[in-house]
Amino acid sequence: MDPISMNSYNVSNLLRIGGLATGLDTDSIVKQLMKVASLPLDKLNQQKQWYQWQQEDLRDINAKLMNLRNNVVASLRLQGTFMAKTVTSSNTSVATATAGTNAVNGTYTLSVTQLATAAATASTDRIGAYYIDSDNKIQYNALNTTGGRITLVLKNKDGKTFSNITIPANANINDVISAINSVSKDTGIVATYDQNLDRLFLVSNVTGSSSTIDFSATTDQTAQNFLTSVLKLPSDVLTSGKITGQDAIFTFNNVQITSSTNNVTVAGINVTLTGTTASGQNITLTVSTDVDKIYNTIKNFVDTYNDVITQMYTKLTEKRYYDYPPLTDEQKQAMKENDIKLWEEKARSGNLANDETLMRAYYSLRQVVSSTVSGVGSLSSIGITTGQWYEGGKLYIDEAKLKDAIANNLNKVMQIFTGVYSSDGTTLVSKGIAQQLYGYFENGTFKEGVLGTAINAITRKAGSSTQLYDNSFIGNRIREIDDRIAEMQKRLKDLEDRYYRQFTQLEIFVGQMNTQSAWLNQQIGIMTK
Repeated sequence: MDPISMNSYNVSNLLRIGGLATGLDTDSIVKQLMKVASLPLDKLNQQKQWYQWQQEDLRDINAKLMNLRNNVVASLRLQGTFMAKTVTSSNTSVATATAGTNAVNGTYTLSVTQLATAAATASTDRIGAYYIDSDNKIQYNALNTTGGRITLVLKNKDGKTFSNITIPANANINDVISAINSVSKDTGIVATYDQNLDRLFLVSNVTGSSSTIDFSATTDQTAQNFLTSVLKLPSDVLTSGKITGQDAIFTFNNVQITSSTNNVTVAGINVTLTGTTASGQNITLTVSTDVDKIYNTIKNFVDTYNDVITQMYTKLTEKRYYDYPPLTDEQKQAMKENDIKLWEEKARSGNLANDETLMRAYYSLRQVVSSTVSGVGSLSSIGITTGQWYEGGKLYIDEAKLKDAIANNLNKVMQIFTGVYSSDGTTLVSKGIAQQLYGYFENGTFKEGVLGTAINAITRKAGSSTQLYDNSFIGNRIREIDDRIAEMQKRLKDLEDRYYRQFTQLEIFVGQMNTQSAWLNQQIGIMTK
C-alpha cells in the first residue's frame, strides 16, 4: 500500500498514539497542558469549598442559637421558672414532700394516724400446689379435680359490677393465677404465688376503704369450696365488705383529712405519707424558695450563652490567611494527613471575619444582655457581669450575690428575666431580658425576639440541614458554582480530546514521512547498483 494512502483513514477512529513515531511523551505533555488549562477550575472548587466552610460554621452557630432559645431562654421568660420551691421534712420516715409553684413559703405541721392500705388476703395454710419428683424437679398438682370448669365471680373495682373467672378442669396454680390476672384490669386484683410458703396471695392495686376483695357473688358451692378449701383463702372473701383496704387519716395544720392514697396534695404541697406519728406528736414540713434550682437554671443560661457568644466573637475576629487557599484534590494527594489538617485550619480561618449577618446577630445579643429592665435593674445588679473587652461579651456569675438575690429579692430576679407587668397582670410594662431574647406578646401580637431574628437571618444566608431545598444565599452561590464547574469540566474534556487528536495526527504524519523516506532510500539504493 502506498504510504500516502494512510490519509484515507479517519483519524478520529484511531486509538491515542503516544510517541510511536515522534518519541514524544504525549500523555505527560497533555497532562501538563491540562494542568494549566484547569487552573480556573481549581479556583472554582476552592471558591466552592470556601462557601461550604462558611455554611457549615454558620449552621453550627445557628444550632447553638436555637438551643439557647428553645431549651434555655424559653423557660426563663416564664414566671413559673422562678417559683421553684423545696420542702424539708423534719421526719422523712413519716412523710416526704415536694412543692408546686403555688405553695406558700412557711412551716406546716403534720400528724399521721394511719396510712392508706390496699385490700389484701392470702391462703391460711399450705395448699399443696406442687411436689418434688424423683429427679428433684418441681411438678405442679391439679387443683381443680372436679372434672369440669369452675366459675369464680369477683367484684370489680368500681364496686358495682362483677367479672367471671373461669378455672379449667385439671388447672394447676399457674392456671389459677393466669385466670385471676386476666381480669385484673377490671377487678384491680392481682394474684401471686409464693412457692416457699406454698400460698396464694391476692392484693388490690388501689388503696383506700373502697378497695375490696369480694367473691360474694360466687354462689356455686363447688366454686366456694375451691376458694376456701383448695386455695385455702379465708371465708371472709365470700362476704361483701369483709376484706377491704383503709384510708389514710392525718391532720395538716390541725385540720383532719382522709385520703384513699398516701400521696396527697394540700396547700400546693405534694405529700407522700410513709409512716405514722405517736399520739399527740407532729412533724413539720418547711416550704422555701429552691434557691439552688433557680440558680442552676440561670447558670445554665449563662453557660449556654457564653458558649455561643464566644464562638460568634471568635469567628468574627479570626485572622484570615490569604496565603493558605483551600487545597485541591491533587495537592492533598501529595501531602500527609497531619499536614493537610494544619493547612486547612489556616485556610478555613477567617471565613466569617466581619461577616455582616453574624455581626448584627452578635451585637444584638450583647445589647439585650447588657440592657437595663426599666424600673428593675440589669443583670449586673444581681451578680451577672460582663468580662474583659477581649473576651467578646462573656458573662460571669458572682455566685454568692446571685444566690442572695434569689433568696431575698426573688421578685427582682424574676422581673429582670420575665419583665414587669401591670398590677392586674394583663399589660407588659417593661420587657425582661429573656422576653427580649425569645419574644413576647404585645397588643395581642407575638413579637419575635432577638434570637428568632438572628436565627432567621442566618438561615436566609446559610440555610438549614432540615430544609428539603436550600434556597439560602450561600446555597444558591454553591449551585451556581456547581453549574460553572460542570460546564468547565465539559470544556476541559473537549480540550483534552482535541490535544490528543492533534498529537495523534502528528504521529500519523511523522509515521507517513518515515515510511516514505524509507521507500525513497530503497529506490535510490536500487538505482545506484
